[in-house]
Amino acid sequence: MLQEIHQVMLQDTVRTDAYRDFIYANKHLFAGKVVLDVGCGTGILSMFCAKAGAKRVISVDNSAIIEKARSIIDANGLSDKVTFIRGKIEEINLPYDVEKVDIIVSEWMGYCLLFEAMFDSVMYARDRYLKPDGLMVPSHCTLQIGALDDSEFVADNFTFWKDVYGFDMTAMTEKIYDDVLVRFPNKENVTGRSKDEKPFKVLDLHRITAAELEFKVPFEVALTRDMDALDGWCVWFDTIFMQSKEQTVPENLLRGIKGKGVDSEQTVVFTTGPFGPQTHWRCGTCMIDHKDHPSESLKEGQVLKGSISFRKNEEHKRALDIDIEWKGEDANIAGQQKWFMQ
Repeated sequence: MLQEIHQVMLQDTVRTDAYRDFIYANKHLFAGKVVLDVGCGTGILSMFCAKAGAKRVISVDNSAIIEKARSIIDANGLSDKVTFIRGKIEEINLPYDVEKVDIIVSEWMGYCLLFEAMFDSVMYARDRYLKPDGLMVPSHCTLQIGALDDSEFVADNFTFWKDVYGFDMTAMTEKIYDDVLVRFPNKENVTGRSKDEKPFKVLDLHRITAAELEFKVPFEVALTRDMDALDGWCVWFDTIFMQSKEQTVPENLLRGIKGKGVDSEQTVVFTTGPFGPQTHWRCGTCMIDHKDHPSESLKEGQVLKGSISFRKNEEHKRALDIDIEWKGEDANIAGQQKWFMQ
């Protein structure tokens, strides 16, 4: 099982290539530097950093995978550069001769970005160990939302249970409306996107605080084609790798798009959304219970306004509560629903 989990992540080339490409394209940032890898897993990011010229990489993980990582590092002739520490970053001590590090690298992102709350540990490492002018890799993440018109999925997973060999089995669907579903919808079914494709939340990983990871923010979605019904909401994140703490993220990168004015090699961005290649994160889909929130057909160009909130679940701190409220600006549609991701 441990092997399978890490194989899935390593085979996610969108994810792994992004880290590799940024590190190798910016060897001048890593050369001679001390790097802290938080949640190092198999050690793939640590090896990228070592190969890029880092003087020393300190790799921390609290799971048994770190023993495999030691063997991997040794097999690749990098044990003179990489030091492993097993334990929680909040509880371990760095080697006696390391007070601060130049760079923190971590692949901490969860479903809908913040599920599992691993970034709390990365923030601890940042505030405790990163030099004032140090670099976070990646540097920013953004959150996006789209309106979902997915009648085929509804039919296959919801309508089906209304009549199974003549029996009403709709009790099987009750939890489906409560949970954030991890799936990758067809881009054709995401019929509305944020106005100007701007994210509803931007996380500056150098500066964001724990309190700011729980939020309620407005959004505005313009429909890109006619919809039979508003069946749900699709939430995804983009990840951005900038070269310094002081760089401003260009507007096009906030929309997950590279373009004019952005170095094609030294600056890296990837999306987990339905308009790019599928990643192991897929998307979070929040299906609307039409019994409580009946919908109507909507027209291209119509605007839906609302708010979305992310909260840690009170009972399960690594779980995530998502609350979305919506209203048609020029359509008779409105609703509010909560979803849970555990």
